[in-house]
Amino acid sequence: MMYHNKSVKMNMNVNDLKIQRRVLCFLCVALLVGCVVMGTLMGRNSAYRNQAKQQFSQRMISAVASAIDEVNRMSGVAASNTTARLARVRQYVYHMDQLNELSIQLAGGESGRLISANALNTLFNDLDAFEALVQGSKSSTMDIRTQLLDHLTMLQTALIGN
Repeated sequence: MMYHNKSVKMNMNVNDLKIQRRVLCFLCVALLVGCVVMGTLMGRNSAYRNQAKQQFSQRMISAVASAIDEVNRMSGVAASNTTARLARVRQYVYHMDQLNELSIQLAGGESGRLISANALNTLFNDLDAFEALVQGSKSSTMDIRTQLLDHLTMLQTALIGN
């Protein structure tokens, strides 16, 4: 009787080994499929982020070109349309700032920054100084206009270079 019990135990051990191997194979296949799916999703996510960053950059280039166009249309003296043109330039710079913030948020950090904070602050400071000259009815705005135009051109060059 004892001999019979040993063979049953051996058969059970062999069956247990077969089940363990099948479970192990199933887990390996499931892990492999999971890795392939995760790799595919990560690749798509990376492509989406790169495409979004490129679109933000293109829109910023368009906005800075429009701002440069508005500044070029301003005369060297405070005119009746200077305030309206200055307001449009401010809108373009604000638009670039918002696109920059969206890019940062999408990337999850500073790696998404397309324009440095210093460049934007410099542009807003130039606009504030220009507006103060216009409101103060100063006759010549050529220096601040040239400075604003230089900063916008440098920004455009930096954006196109990226």
